[in-house]
Amino acid sequence: MSLPPLFPSTAEAAALERELLEDYRFGRQQLVELCGHASAVAVTKVFPLPALSRKQRTVLVVCGPEQNGAVGLVCARHLRVFEYEPTIFYPTRSLDLLHRDLTTQCEKMDIPFLSYLPTEVQLINEAYGLVVDAVLGPGVEPREVGGPCTRALATLKLLSIPLVSLDIPSGMLRGACRGPRVLGGGPYASACLSALNPFP
Repeated sequence: MSLPPLFPSTAEAAALERELLEDYRFGRQQLVELCGHASAVAVTKVFPLPALSRKQRTVLVVCGPEQNGAVGLVCARHLRVFEYEPTIFYPTRSLDLLHRDLTTQCEKMDIPFLSYLPTEVQLINEAYGLVVDAVLGPGVEPREVGGPCTRALATLKLLSIPLVSLDIPSGMLRGACRGPRVLGGGPYASACLSALNPFP
């Protein structure tokens, strides 16, 4: 017996986004804001502050240059409002105006940005209680962004702390949240958050 799809295909997700933008007249910034806020709220449900130690409140948000990265920036901003302690690693900054505005908003909220991601995984495990993977969205492969993002993904694969992926784990195909390391190639997520469909 085959399992039903847990979430839409890349084509279905693109069609839904197109419908929201064109038919329902949502703006791109509005959709990114809604997705980022929803992601931060989901983090608070899965990892509620009262259940976390002081150290576990530190969250590393790793952002890529595409739309998932913009959602990650919004998520970090809302996590700060919810009294978590986010830090952002954004190695390949987009020149897109929305990304620049979101970066400025995070800077104005005194959210620190890392200039590099330690390659020694234990340093990350000791410094943070949780990592949010907002590097790649659906349909974006690691080789398309290359360099620092690819190296960051290699590091994320080795972490022992919880990893929350926005939509799907970066570098994996849709379906990767069905079970541990089902498809390989990207980091294994403790939880996947999607604005389109909930994951079990």
